[in-house]
Amino acid sequence: MLTLLVASMLTLALNIQPVKALQTIYIRANGSVDPPAAPVSNVDNVTYTITANIYSYFVVVQRDNIMVDGARHLLYGDGAYDSKGIDLTGRRNVTITNCRIQRFGHGIFLSSSLNNTILGNNISGLPNNRVGISISSSKDLKILGNYIAQNGMALAMSSCSNSTISGNNIENNWDGLHLEHLSNNTFCRNNITGHESYGIRFYYSTNNIVSENNITNSGQYSIELGLSSSYNYIYHNNFGDKPIKVYAQDCINVWDIGYPSGGNYCGDYVTKYPDAQELDDSGIWDTPYVVDENNQDNYPLMEPWTPTPPTIMASVDIDPDTLNLQSTGKWITAYTQLPEGYSASDIDATSILLNDTVAPISDPKYGFVKDALVDYNRDGVLEYMLKFDRATVTSWIYQSIGMQHEVKLTITGELTDGTPFEGTDIVSVVYFRGGSGRHK
Repeated sequence: MLTLLVASMLTLALNIQPVKALQTIYIRANGSVDPPAAPVSNVDNVTYTITANIYSYFVVVQRDNIMVDGARHLLYGDGAYDSKGIDLTGRRNVTITNCRIQRFGHGIFLSSSLNNTILGNNISGLPNNRVGISISSSKDLKILGNYIAQNGMALAMSSCSNSTISGNNIENNWDGLHLEHLSNNTFCRNNITGHESYGIRFYYSTNNIVSENNITNSGQYSIELGLSSSYNYIYHNNFGDKPIKVYAQDCINVWDIGYPSGGNYCGDYVTKYPDAQELDDSGIWDTPYVVDENNQDNYPLMEPWTPTPPTIMASVDIDPDTLNLQSTGKWITAYTQLPEGYSASDIDATSILLNDTVAPISDPKYGFVKDALVDYNRDGVLEYMLKFDRATVTSWIYQSIGMQHEVKLTITGELTDGTPFEGTDIVSVVYFRGGSGRHK
């Protein structure tokens, strides 16, 4: 037994490999990738696509005005305290998208940067990052649609301004958003939930907007405002049953935008104010939610805030593009193309109206089921084709705008998930019979 034990220990010792320090992949200022064998493709010095999972390397970007597309591949570090998965120090107009980043001190690191975008990345999983996204001395940033989970801290910002943090799913980190020396930033429509310590913490920060966020299930506080954090606008958020905390007497903030729009929903409201009543059937409590003598929500919401989905701006092409109002034609056809990331097949045709008035026809021969999807402009992306009764549209033009030579026709509707979209085309109008070509 002793012999076997010694032998196994020697075998184990001989098989121990030396730990390698992280190596670096550079996207150089001249557009090249160093080392050349790195799994990063580039055909135009603008879009750099990661083509395989990357282990024991991190990426340093030294070129401006580019996109780095991770193509859902994994960037996996060694857990070193100050390591950076992707380093954007000093960069301008760089987009990082579709990356999966694990086991770095900082998943994505931005310093002295301007007008960069962090879009649709997955910065999560165990082993985790110490900080998901670290930002300092930067402005005009967009942090959009990322999944940031199971990190030590989800997002840390210092000396940042004029930036938008929106649509991110930030969950189950130790700390949520740690924010210092910020001004004129917008935090909206983020899901910030399940953190061991706090959801959002501000220090030395002014004139920021915190709106339409879901900030729930924090271990200690939903939101904390520390030293010299005043004149922030905090409204239409859903706070859980953990308290709101203001640490310093010099913190004076705005917690509602007046009646009847209201303030925030707080999960502990009924416990604090059991005798409160609804104010004039408005969905607002009649008793303010008091944080301290300088901070109170004057119009607290009775139910969680439900944001209206943002309207998708679609491209619409109306045929004919010159409309003769004396023509005996039967139809006006609209081709609607949604932006990248959305599919025309998801359009709910029953929700569509032309100029909020005219509904499309439902005749199966021309309707919006069998023959709805076409590539009208031959760009490889399908449009949704709808036909409108020409006489009805002509009548609307006569009644609404009279004898004008141009008319704006707007298509509005919803996707099957309720997301609204809108698109407009301008067509010329003539008022006589005859003509040729596109004058139909």
